[in-house]
Amino acid sequence: MIADLNESEMKIATKLIFDGLSMAKSSMEQILQSPLSIEQIDYVNAELDTQRFGGPEKDVHLIKTELMGELKGTSHLIFSEAEVSKLYDSCLPESVAKDNSKESTIMKLGFLTEIDNMVSAAVITEFSNSLDMEIYGNVPSLKILKASELNDFIVKDSSEFESIIHFKAVFHGKELDICPDFIWVFHNKFVDKIKGLV
Repeated sequence: MIADLNESEMKIATKLIFDGLSMAKSSMEQILQSPLSIEQIDYVNAELDTQRFGGPEKDVHLIKTELMGELKGTSHLIFSEAEVSKLYDSCLPESVAKDNSKESTIMKLGFLTEIDNMVSAAVITEFSNSLDMEIYGNVPSLKILKASELNDFIVKDSSEFESIIHFKAVFHGKELDICPDFIWVFHNKFVDKIKGLV
């Protein structure tokens, strides 16, 4: 757990995570053509508040990428229904964004997974270079579920890890006004590698 790190180790972990998220932010800015800021990086085990997504019955788009190689883990990029609509309206042609045909739906969902692919790849590359480990991401998968189901899904999805680090970053888009959650779950080998850098 992150609590196992002393102050010096915590500084290294925070810098590593922030550098990775900064790379992710740059990737998202290129896709969205809109400035973003990282408002906070929290190390949490707390449940996500369903009101953040508009209420328990609102749809949530969760894009999952598994870490492969020497460090195991999972990233979850989570958008509310309202954020997804804003992304579509801002970044896709109107003929696609406003169309609910099967073809347009496939294109829109593909667009979301491509955002995750670029963001996750940026963070994974930073981790791989800084920790001198061979790490890469699997193909992203997208799941649409109710906000009320989200916490249980993440807990179940993380159950294979004996101990985890769970952090959440909030990206705030000044023009698009989006704040997706970016949650990573790591095996405790991440803590071991951080300790080795001190």
